Parts: sequence; C-alpha cells; structure tokens
Amino acid sequence: MTATLLTSDEQLHWNEFGYLHIRNALGPDEVSAILAAITDLHQRVTGQPRSPQPCDDAAAWDDVFDAGNERDLSIANAIAHVEALGPLLDHYAVFGRILGLMGPYVQVLGSEIFIRYPHQQPLVDFHTDLGPSLRLAAPSHGKQIQLKVQFFLTDLTEPDSGNFTIAPGSHTRGFPGKIAYADVEDPVQILARAGDAVIFPLSLGHGVAPNRSATSRVSVVLRYGQIFCRTVDYRTASPGLLDRLTQRQCRLLGDFGVRSRPGDVYGAVPDQLDLIYGSEWAGIEEAQRDIRKARIDQLAYETL
Repeated sequence: MTATLLTSDEQLHWNEFGYLHIRNALGPDEVSAILAAITDLHQRVTGQPRSPQPCDDAAAWDDVFDAGNERDLSIANAIAHVEALGPLLDHYAVFGRILGLMGPYVQVLGSEIFIRYPHQQPLVDFHTDLGPSLRLAAPSHGKQIQLKVQFFLTDLTEPDSGNFTIAPGSHTRGFPGKIAYADVEDPVQILARAGDAVIFPLSLGHGVAPNRSATSRVSVVLRYGQIFCRTVDYRTASPGLLDRLTQRQCRLLGDFGVRSRPGDVYGAVPDQLDLIYGSEWAGIEEAQRDIRKARIDQLAYETL
C-alpha cells in the first residue's frame, strides 16, 4: 500500500514546472497490447487493409480527425474504440497522483489517441488547453479542476522525434492561447520511453516538436475533471463499454448506477470516496481525512 498520493518533491515540481514525468508507468506487455490495438484501429480508419474486426460502420469513425496536413491523426472517444485502454482509467502507477492533484471527486471527461507522423516542421504549435471559461476558473483549495495524462507508447528518447514539448512554469504565467512553436523561448522536449506518462494541467503551454525520425509517434491522452464538469467527447458511456470495466472505472465514466440524483455531480453520493480510493489508497491519512469529512457531509445532505 502506498504511503502517500503525491510526494512533497512531486508537489514542488508540479508547482514550479507544471508537470510530472512518471517513468515506466506501463510495463512492456501493457505497451505492446495497447499499441497493437491502436495500430489495428489506425489501419482500419485510414482505409488500409482491414482486420476481421467488427465496427466497419462508417458512423463509428466520426471521432477521427485528420487535418490533411500529413502531420498527425487523432481519434477521440478512444476508450470506446480500444478495449485495451480500460485499465488506464485508474492505472495504479498514475491514478494516485491524480487523486493527490485533484481529490477524489473525479471523472474522465475524454480520451484521445494521437498518431504523429514523420515531418520536418513542428507538428503542433504551442497552446494551452484552456478555453475562455476555464481560463477564468481558479483551482479550489489547491486542487486542479481539470488535467491531462499522456501515456507514451513509442520511444521518444531523442529530440525532434515528435516529442511532447512544454514551456516549463507557464501554467502560472497566463500563457497565450496559441503561439508559433518557433516563438517560444527555451521550450523543453520531453524525452520519454514507451510506457512513460506525463501529467500536466490544461494551463501549461505545450506543443509538439518536429518528427524527424523514420517512425510515427503514438500516445494516448486522458482528460480528468471534477465530476461537475461536462464531458468532452461523449455524453454518456455506452452500456457495452461499461460492461467490460470495473465498478470504479465505470464511475470514472460518469456511471452512478441505478441510484442517480442531481446532487451526485457535487459528490453527494455515499460510496464515492470508498470506491475511488479503493483498497490501494483508502488507508492513507489524506484519504481517511477525506472519507470522514465526506460522511459528515453526506449525513447533512440526506437530512436536509
């Protein structure tokens, strides 16, 4: 059992630089299985020889975005298309840190696959993932309203390999909505191995470096938000998807089961903390404090 959600060093690094780099978050077998599933999906949606999988309905590919600039392709609502992504929702190597940064009232608002092709120019200019609404919202009690986790499925150990690139510390400086890659001072390309993950807030300025290697870069991004936030790439998770997930993973996709009331999105649901912290983190001091307070709040809510 872990002794903490987020170490003091991790919290200091997050506060100063605006990201956490978690090395070897996924094991080789996990990377291999996910990458194989994404490769098959990519072949099917780009019109290459199709596998004998179902889902040949063209409507199933409404989530595919290809700008046509030969730089990248993205697939939204990825969790619905790739079964192997389910375990990432609450992966032990990452989820505790998410709870440390956000608290236990969290939901996965969206999931996306990125395939970055070889190209001599920067693949994505610098930007933040904030819109006008989130730009005006401040984290409450130091907890993030939304953040993202990027799981790398191919090696990015050399610069200019389509690397995720950041402006360290920009999450505290009001980084502009969008700026040319070349105009950012001292950008840092993240050198990662397949299986690494990076957690970052939506306020962090970031882009994607040129991919001057001979291979495409593949990654998966999950977007987490407080449970009162609206989802991004789905309205409600499909029953077929929920059937293959654990109870906690279903909750992370907004499923409150047969008991569902409007107040649930503010955390007024009896089993929220027990379910989200689970056996992995329920015993730590921070979780116990949250659980005690939640039970007091729940009693007040139900006796009003």
